Amino acid sequence: METLLSDELWNAFALYLDPPSDTPKRGRPPVPDRDCLRGILSVLREGIRWQSLPTQMGCGSGSTCWRRFHAWTEQGLWQKVHWHLVAALGERGLLNLERALVDSSSCRAQEGGDHTGPNPTDRAKAGCKRHLLTDGYGIPLVVTVGPANHRDETAVPELLWLLWAVLACLGGGRRRVGALQGDRGYGFPWTIGLVLAWGLRSLLAVRGSEHGSGLGHTRFVIERTHSWFGSFRRLVQCYEREGAHFLGFQQLAACVICARRLRLGRQPGEAFQPFAQAV
Repeated sequence: METLLSDELWNAFALYLDPPSDTPKRGRPPVPDRDCLRGILSVLREGIRWQSLPTQMGCGSGSTCWRRFHAWTEQGLWQKVHWHLVAALGERGLLNLERALVDSSSCRAQEGGDHTGPNPTDRAKAGCKRHLLTDGYGIPLVVTVGPANHRDETAVPELLWLLWAVLACLGGGRRRVGALQGDRGYGFPWTIGLVLAWGLRSLLAVRGSEHGSGLGHTRFVIERTHSWFGSFRRLVQCYEREGAHFLGFQQLAACVICARRLRLGRQPGEAFQPFAQAV
């Protein structure tokens, strides 16, 4: 069966991993990085606890995989790999930059933390929110996290800065998005003005405007992308005490989606599944 850790995904990771040390050390040899990454992907996909990671997989113990995940998160590895894969998709002409789409999705937080807040849609229970920005095909370009009680439009400045950084990685290709599209949660005058100041056309639905604009025929792709993220069970709820860890899992899921698209090389309109069935 096919695995989440495809060659495209591993080759992108290998570019940013420190080379193994040639100095011999006493004791048990370290678990290879590729095996640890398989274990981390298994936790992401199945939503299991670290200590429940089966040792029969050959990826080391749950503690080993967690320590490697924590170290890579501190190094910013997940974002580097994500942007590398986005650049690879751009080189192959698999991105649609005629428009970008923005949306958010909330989930309940089990452990609390600085990245959580009272969710107004869940009886003020602790929750956090994924802010997502995709291309016109729904490929994730930028993903951030924040408290569930923060309004959607407050994430737009950070998303635009990160979008600019992502597009700067597209060497020799198109580095500008034509328009930014979003629902009425983003259609405030200051948000629209900020989008225009960045040189983008605003397709943000204005607050208080009537329904029936027809933009839903193109905005559905970001809702579909949120459903792809929801297929990774570790992201259905937030089990992380640190926001950096929850963001790292989100970025790793984006890496899997981008690597899957890169491997399949699908053209627009063709069927596309973002992840495989097993690790």
